[in-house]
Amino acid sequence: MEFIPNIILFTIVGLYLLLLVFILAWVYHDAELRGMNGWLIVALTFFSGTLFGTVLWLMLRPKLEPQPVPIRS
Repeated sequence: MEFIPNIILFTIVGLYLLLLVFILAWVYHDAELRGMNGWLIVALTFFSGTLFGTVLWLMLRPKLEPQPVPIRS
């Protein structure tokens, strides 16, 4: 029974790391979509504190330019 706290700890750490990877992957793809260097934005987001950096990115990211929709006739 002494291994149960270890399982709980590893589960929490694993979920945290999974969430961290998901957030940073989203930030990378969003930055690339907006024409910015994704790796630079991910590094800035990670090293400024992932949650704080993500909120900062959401507030300061450039507007997404509308893409023309091709019309088939």
